[in-house]
Amino acid sequence: MIMVENRELVVPGQQLAEGDYLVSDGVFREGKRIFSTVVGLVDIKGRRIRVIPLQGPYVPKEGDLVIGVIVDVHPLGWIVDINSPYLANLLVQDYLQRKVTPGRENLKRFLQVKDVVVLRVKRVDEKKQVLLEGGKPGLGKLKGGKLVEISPMKIPRVLGKKGSMLSVLQKSGRCRLLVANNGRIMIWGSDGDVARVTDALKKIEREAHTTGLTDRIKLMLEETKEVN
Repeated sequence: MIMVENRELVVPGQQLAEGDYLVSDGVFREGKRIFSTVVGLVDIKGRRIRVIPLQGPYVPKEGDLVIGVIVDVHPLGWIVDINSPYLANLLVQDYLQRKVTPGRENLKRFLQVKDVVVLRVKRVDEKKQVLLEGGKPGLGKLKGGKLVEISPMKIPRVLGKKGSMLSVLQKSGRCRLLVANNGRIMIWGSDGDVARVTDALKKIEREAHTTGLTDRIKLMLEETKEVN
């Protein structure tokens, strides 16, 4: 028996269901009773129940797309801030996608401290040591644009179902967006349009748990478009 509605806002300890359901992220089971472990939105698909948290740090997973900032250079590569409790390591061979002899390359030719990069999470070990990779289509150093940070938990809402919210942000906002799993978004466009889209992203972050948000964001962007 399901005791909540799909997409309902729940709190830790709240009972969600009772029975032989499959449990996933954000829930725990006591006997046949299923409870939430976080503040978030219930997601019910068939007999699987999970809770999508509304807040929390970015926890890297293999395959994630991340926007990072280079914070240090070492003989074998770079240390990257990925908006997480864990710093990440980018080895030069994983960035250039070729074998490199240590000490033979001037790494600052490729990336320097404060450079903004888009990368993939290659591996996360049991100690939460994160290894990144680049050098593939769509990955590498980013130029121009404005970097915006929101809660990583709200990134699925920025994308929307089948990319619906992202489409609205780009078409009505007249900007190009790169959305990463770690809560960072790069926006390219005119100053006025970038400001409008930034405001829209902050609204999505505040109101991610509400219904009808895509329509409200589209209306907001269309109304402000006339004065820009």
